[in-house]
Amino acid sequence: MPERNHGREKLDLIVRNGTLVIPGVGQVRADVGVAGGKIVALAANLDVSAADIYDATGRTVLPGIFDPHIHLGNEQSYESEAETETRAAIIGGVTTVGIFLRSLEDSYFQHLPAFCRAMNEGSYVDSVFHPQIFTEEQIEEIPGYAQQYGIRSFKFYMSGMPGIVKSVTDDVLLQGFRTVASLGSDAVACVHCETGALIDRARNELKARKPEGTLADWEDAHPAVAEALAIQTALYLARIAGAHLYVVHLSSRQGLEVVRDARRAGMQFTVETTTPYLGINSGDPNGFLAKMVPPVRTPEHQTALWEGLLEGSINTVGTDNTSRARATKRPEAGLHGSRPGLPALGTHLPALLHYGRMRGVPLEILIERATRSPARVYGIYPQKGTIAIGSDADLVVVDLEDERVVRASDLQGMSDFSPFEGKKLRGWPVATIKAGKIVVREGKITAKPNGRYLPRTPGPAQQFPWFGGQP
Repeated sequence: MPERNHGREKLDLIVRNGTLVIPGVGQVRADVGVAGGKIVALAANLDVSAADIYDATGRTVLPGIFDPHIHLGNEQSYESEAETETRAAIIGGVTTVGIFLRSLEDSYFQHLPAFCRAMNEGSYVDSVFHPQIFTEEQIEEIPGYAQQYGIRSFKFYMSGMPGIVKSVTDDVLLQGFRTVASLGSDAVACVHCETGALIDRARNELKARKPEGTLADWEDAHPAVAEALAIQTALYLARIAGAHLYVVHLSSRQGLEVVRDARRAGMQFTVETTTPYLGINSGDPNGFLAKMVPPVRTPEHQTALWEGLLEGSINTVGTDNTSRARATKRPEAGLHGSRPGLPALGTHLPALLHYGRMRGVPLEILIERATRSPARVYGIYPQKGTIAIGSDADLVVVDLEDERVVRASDLQGMSDFSPFEGKKLRGWPVATIKAGKIVVREGKITAKPNGRYLPRTPGPAQQFPWFGGQP
């Protein structure tokens, strides 16, 4: 029995009578037994005592969601957002995040101790880091970041954002790819794929042509052709370097067409999209509250992204969460004055469930893209991303029929707006279990933060189903 294996007379927690969604397996009616922060038993009618029992009758039990793409510390201090934004995450069923750290000039060695401390002391969720790489000094230090901090993934911007981040040139990108590849086949090079020269021209032309405009006009500042061309360039350079390319936040039909062509040619890489792109289009009534980079686009792009997610051309789904307050988002400043970036952690799972099922995407595929797939890419599977003996006891209990209107105050992050504000979404978490403890019940925090930073060790490249030319 599990309690004998762990030297315990009883388990810490049993989640009873739920329907489990296990990536690669399907839907299973079973109880989940937890001890020492790990899953130790899976069985129908688990016959063992426990210190705590959660009755999940009529509910669906998912692996804790892994959002591989968030930003912290852009609005308030990193330490503050490590608490407030992970609080929104855990309430929304997200138990692990991938954080894109930012240091435009400094060595990350100056900042990593504080980043790790913030995640170990104040975070509700576990985390991995993806430092954003801007300088050749930072590229030279990549092996040190890997060795000393267990970092195995790094991000490059092919097109920057004025006043926020700068672009890297193709020669620096290739150098970065080669350095990442030198760490081993499991290391990942994440890329913001937009061609900088095309974006710069498009932005300038839009300012001249439309000094005022709507959210729909913002798409003209980031044309889909710039994304498609950049993906082609990144694929070519990654192939030369032998690097595992991870295309972040795919937003367009044209970009998806490039992805499909490359997969047919046998290229091996990973593609992500986000729930804002899947749930919001450029005609949204929330206007510039939904402004982001790349932009939310017309419904035809949205439909293409859902097709890509269903067929497997798109492998993972995140949020690109960049929390802001209305006062600094400044939607009233219009097309060119409002700032990009939006909070999406608290609505990540509900939006995926709501819009995915509206599109007829099976629940198993939605959960695969949000759990096992990103966990495998970033080297933390099967510790994360599944419900299995020995995996971390990170679970989210969901009422698939629960309909709620999105209000920022209910999400409990630092932002006083949501890009999904006022929308009714169907399918919400009713409890989140992190490291074997029930941390959230019915939208209320019931335990102290117990998140931690997860250093990763070198390992063999996982064999992904989308490698080898087959999605």
